[in-house]
Amino acid sequence: MNKNAPEEHSESASSEQMNAAKIDTVSGIVAGVSHEINTPLGVNIGNCTLLIELLNEISEKYKSGSLDAESFTEFLATATDLSSSMLKNMRRASKLLSTFKQVAVKNADEATLLEPVDIAELVNEFAAAYSGNGEASAISFNVMIPPGAVVVSYPAVIIQILTALTSNTLAHGFGLAAKSHCEITISLAPAGDGYQLTFADDGVGVSSDILNKVFDPFFTTRRGAGNAGLGLSIVHNLVKQMLQSDVYFDSQPDKGFSVAFKLHNLARSEGAQS
Repeated sequence: MNKNAPEEHSESASSEQMNAAKIDTVSGIVAGVSHEINTPLGVNIGNCTLLIELLNEISEKYKSGSLDAESFTEFLATATDLSSSMLKNMRRASKLLSTFKQVAVKNADEATLLEPVDIAELVNEFAAAYSGNGEASAISFNVMIPPGAVVVSYPAVIIQILTALTSNTLAHGFGLAAKSHCEITISLAPAGDGYQLTFADDGVGVSSDILNKVFDPFFTTRRGAGNAGLGLSIVHNLVKQMLQSDVYFDSQPDKGFSVAFKLHNLARSEGAQS
């Protein structure tokens, strides 16, 4: 009798559960992206159709010699408006696809390998790397994590979560130019058999009427600025399905936004399920 059989069965079951969770996450986002991308593409189809009609009309007038300055000026103005609208919608669709590509890549096999994670080392490396990004010059990191906290987890997933949360601060933490700088504090505290990681910014915060919607897929207060509304939804899915934790969040207007979740030994947790 193989003494390792129960352990192998447990590892197989855990792997199947994790793969199912990954499929559910990506499938939900695919459906949402498909729905969301239909809007800019549909508008562009209408704009292209109208532009072709106008081009045909102006071409006929030119051929017949009936094209006057007023008609041509009107055509140029309309064509410029249509082209600007099409470019805006193509950029929106491109941003949605880019966001989805990041999700798909991060859910690849390399991102789902369990390994020992030195939390302080990982977070400090993330903060240093992100601080070197020119777009992040308006934010600073305050890492308050003591050395020696190690869990068996998914480092690539943790980095993806921190990246999405930081991107959310960059997109929403400043309000309408109400702030010129935001500080992000990442801290760690013991919590049961693991640790609670807290990500908190000192941005403009979130009003109570929309706070419970911020993790909904495609919810965003800045759709006009090209935001897809996927970032915090991805955070929620990764924390729940990959890190096997709940998401805790809090915010008040002008007092920042914070998200917390538990980091624990996933290998030990999965073994306990057998």
